[in-house]
Amino acid sequence: MHDIDYCGRLIRQCDDTVSMDRVWITNGSTSIAPVVNPLTAACHRGYVPTDIYVLNNPIINDVTDAATSLMKTIVTAHGGEEPTITVETIDEETDFDGIIAYLQSTIETGYDVSATVAVDITPGRRFWSVISFQAGVKHDVEHIFYSHVKTGEYFGECFPTIPRTAVELIDFTEVL
Repeated sequence: MHDIDYCGRLIRQCDDTVSMDRVWITNGSTSIAPVVNPLTAACHRGYVPTDIYVLNNPIINDVTDAATSLMKTIVTAHGGEEPTITVETIDEETDFDGIIAYLQSTIETGYDVSATVAVDITPGRRFWSVISFQAGVKHDVEHIFYSHVKTGEYFGECFPTIPRTAVELIDFTEVL
């Protein structure tokens, strides 16, 4: 399924109707926007998750709590049922084994129920994003999303306030 985005480019709408379950795997961050903007853009594009998994660490607990509350609102505002949200907390942000185990486990959990799986690589530390990207490629997930804000003018702003010409949801499974 294709559509034209706000910049006049041909994009593929997410048509994941084969699977009723849709898993969204993401990371926490020190601010809300990089956590919720990709989800909002994906929902706007047609990928409305039923289950959301968030990797957290104690430094960002408050932001993760606020973001997960907003995630429920975003999904239901886009016509979905309130998603199940699971937060996995690692003690240290550099617990690489813990990050890898989290990603492998959440991807496998999605596949165990024949869900469509999307990994969001936008928020969190760059090494979290790199590990998430690699896990998405290795496990052949259906979507690897990155929300690209094209100008610093809107950095930290939430999706509804950013002009569509200034933000792009990239699905690396379409690029690679």
